[in-house]
Amino acid sequence: MSESVKQTPEFLDSTKVFSGRVFDVTVDTVREGDKTYVREVVHHRGSAAILPAFDDGTVALVRQYRHPTVKYLLELPAGGLDDRERPEAAAARELEEELGLVAGRLEKLCEFFVSPGFCAEKMWLYLATDLTETAQRPEDDEVIEVVRLPIKRALQMITDGEIEDAKTIIGLMLAAPRIGLSAFEPDYPGA
Repeated sequence: MSESVKQTPEFLDSTKVFSGRVFDVTVDTVREGDKTYVREVVHHRGSAAILPAFDDGTVALVRQYRHPTVKYLLELPAGGLDDRERPEAAAARELEEELGLVAGRLEKLCEFFVSPGFCAEKMWLYLATDLTETAQRPEDDEVIEVVRLPIKRALQMITDGEIEDAKTIIGLMLAAPRIGLSAFEPDYPGA
C-alpha cells in the first residue's frame, strides 16, 4: 500500500438514535490512527434527480416549498430510491410522477454524495431527452409547480442567485454542453 493511501478507520460503535420514513440517524464512534472521535450520520437509501431537456432548448424544473430552508426553491425533479430500485428506474419514475413526462433517453451525467460531512446519501443525476407527455401523479404530500424555461435563462438564474439548490446547479452545468451550450461561448452566463 502506498503512503498516500490511508486505511479505512475502524468502527468502534454505532448507535441508532432515530429511525424515520426517509432516513435514519446513528451516532458512530470511529478510530483513525491514534485518534478516536464521534460522528452523527444520516443514513439515506440514495436518490435520483433528472434534468428534462426539450428539443426547443427549454428545460423543466419544479418549484416547491422546502421547509428546512423556509422558502420555495426551483430545482430538478428528484426523489428517493425505493428498496432495491436502480437509480435510473427511480429517475424515470420521478420524471413521470412529478412532471408527467416519459423519457425516450436517460443519460447518466454523474453521481455524487449530497453532503458527506454528515450524510451518507448518494445521488444519481440524469439528463432526460426525447420526452413524451403523460399525466402527472404527485405523491399526496407533494405540492409542486412545473416551470419550463430556456436553459440559458436557467443558467443565468444560477449566476443571479435565483437557483440555490446544489443538485440543480450541478445538473444544469453538466447538461449545458450536451444540449448545445458551452462555457466558452460569449453569450453563456458568467462569461
